[in-house]
Amino acid sequence: MYFMPLFATLLSSIFSGIIIPRMIGHRGVIILSILSLIGAFLSSACIWIDLYIGAAPVELNLFGTWFEVGTVTVSWILYYDILTAHMLFTVTSVSLAVHIFAVVYMKNDPHLTLFMAYLSLFTFFMLLYVCADNLLLMLIGWEGIGVCSFLLIGYYSHRLAAIKSAQKAILVNRISDGMLLWAVLWIWYYNGCLEYDLVLLNPTPNISMFIILSLLVGAMGKSAQIFFHVWLADAMEGPTPVSALIHAATLVTAGIYLMVRFAPLMAGTNLITLVGSFTAFMAALFAFFQADLKRVIAFSTCSQLGYMMVSISLGELGAEASMSHLMTHASFKAALFLAAGIIIMSTGGNQHMARYGGLSTAHCSVLCFLTLLIASLCLVAFPESSGFYSKEAILNLSYSFYNGASLASTYYAHSLLSITALITATYSAKLLYQCFINDFSGMLPHTLTKNTGGGKTNILLIGAMSILILDIVLKIWVGTNLLSGILFFGPWGVKTLPFALIIAGFLSATALATGSSGNQLFILRFSATRWGFDQLYARTFVNMVLDWGRITWAAGDKGLFIVPSTRQGR
Repeated sequence: MYFMPLFATLLSSIFSGIIIPRMIGHRGVIILSILSLIGAFLSSACIWIDLYIGAAPVELNLFGTWFEVGTVTVSWILYYDILTAHMLFTVTSVSLAVHIFAVVYMKNDPHLTLFMAYLSLFTFFMLLYVCADNLLLMLIGWEGIGVCSFLLIGYYSHRLAAIKSAQKAILVNRISDGMLLWAVLWIWYYNGCLEYDLVLLNPTPNISMFIILSLLVGAMGKSAQIFFHVWLADAMEGPTPVSALIHAATLVTAGIYLMVRFAPLMAGTNLITLVGSFTAFMAALFAFFQADLKRVIAFSTCSQLGYMMVSISLGELGAEASMSHLMTHASFKAALFLAAGIIIMSTGGNQHMARYGGLSTAHCSVLCFLTLLIASLCLVAFPESSGFYSKEAILNLSYSFYNGASLASTYYAHSLLSITALITATYSAKLLYQCFINDFSGMLPHTLTKNTGGGKTNILLIGAMSILILDIVLKIWVGTNLLSGILFFGPWGVKTLPFALIIAGFLSATALATGSSGNQLFILRFSATRWGFDQLYARTFVNMVLDWGRITWAAGDKGLFIVPSTRQGR
C-alpha cells in the first residue's frame, strides 16, 4: 500500500509515453492514466488514515544501500510520517483532478499521450520528493520536478514564448538548486549524515547560518519568492492543466515543504519573515494590475506562498499553520485554474479579462461559476471557508510574535500581510466582476462557444470539479485543530481586522475593475510592469551571460575545438 502511489504514477508515465500508446491509442492511454491516478489517490488516503490513527512513522527500504562514503551510508529508503501523508493526499487528489481535466482541455492535441505521460512523471517525482528519507534522495525528486516542469511549460514547442518561458524557469531554478546542493554538502560536513531526523537531532549550533541561508535560497527559487519570482508568471505559457498542477500542490510548494521539514532550524529567523511578507505584498500588488486571467491566479499563488514562508519562521505552531495553509491552498487554487480553463475554452482561447464580461451559463456552466466563486471565497479567507482557519492562524501568529524574533520584524510582517489580505480580496472580487457581472464584452458573438463537447465531456468536467470541491469542503477541518485556539488569545480588533479588509476589498473591486481611474499615476504604472524585475535582469545578468556565451562560442565552439579540414588532392 505504501509503495502504491509511486508505483502507479511511474507505471502510468512509462506505459503512456513509451510502451503502449501505439497499441491502445489515445483512449486507452486516457483510461490507464486516470485509473492509475485513482489507485494512487485511494492508496494515499489509506496511508493518511493509517498514519493518523497509528501515529507511528513507517520506513520502506526499496533497493538497500545506494553508496557509502566513510561512515556515511545513503540508502533508497522511503519515510512516511503524518507530514508525508498530508502531502501525499494533497498531491494525488489535485493530480487526479488535473489528469481528468487535461483529457477535456487537450482532447484535440495530437500528442495527448505524451502530455499525459509528462503529467504522470511530474506527479511521480513530486511523490518521490515528499517520501524521501534523506537529502540526496530528496534531490532526485527535486531535480525531477524541475526537468518535468521544463517539459510541461514548453510543451507548445511551436510557440517561441513557451520555449523562452521554459528556459527562464529552469535557469532561474538552477541558481537556487545550486545553493540547495551547497547546503546539502555542508550539512553532510557538519553532521556526517543526511537523514532528516538525524540532522534535526543534532544540536542547533552545529548548523551554521550559512546553511540556513542556503536552504532559504534553495526554497525561494522553487517557491517563487522575491527576486526569484520572475519565472512564475511566464510559466502560464504552458497549457492550463500544467498551470493547475504546478501552481497548486506540486512544484511551487516544494520549497515550502523543505522549509517545514527544517522548521526547528528556521524558527526566529528575521530574514525568512521579511522575505515572506514582502513576497506576499509584492505578488498581490502585481496580481491586481494583471489583465491576463491565468497570470492573476499565478501571482495570487506567489502571494499565498509568502504567507506560508512567514509562518515557517513562527516556531512549531507556525510550521503547522504553514502546512495547513499549503493543503487548503492546493485545493482551492487548483479549482481556480480549472474554472479558468473552462472560461478560456468558452471564449475561444482568450485570456484577457476585460473581454469576458457577460459570460453566462450558455457558455460557462453553473458548476464553473460556483467553483470559481467558492475558490475565490477560500482565497480571501471568508469566514468558515477552508482557507479561513489556516490563513487567520498565520495572521494572528504573526501578530503574537511566537517566533522569538524581533518585534519590529513581526509587526512589519503582520502589517504587510494585512494589507495583502485587502488587495487579495480586491483582485478576487474584480476577477469575478469582470468575468460574470460586468455587462461589457469586447468579444464578437461568434467567438463565444459552448465549452462542452458532449455527455462524456460533461461527466469528466463535473468529476474533476467535484473532486476539488469535495476536497475544499473536507479541508475545512484541516485548520480547525488546536491552532484555532490562537484566535482566542488575540485582541478583538486584530481578530476582526482581516474580515473587515475582505469587505473593504469587495467594495473597492467594483470601482477599480476597469483600472482606468489610476492609469496616469506613476506608481500604478510601475506596479503594472511588475516593478521592472524582468527588465533589470535582462539588461544586467542576461546580457552579461550572452556576452560570455558569444566569447566562448567564438574562442571555443567555433575556433579552439574545430580541426581545420584539409583538402584532398585529386
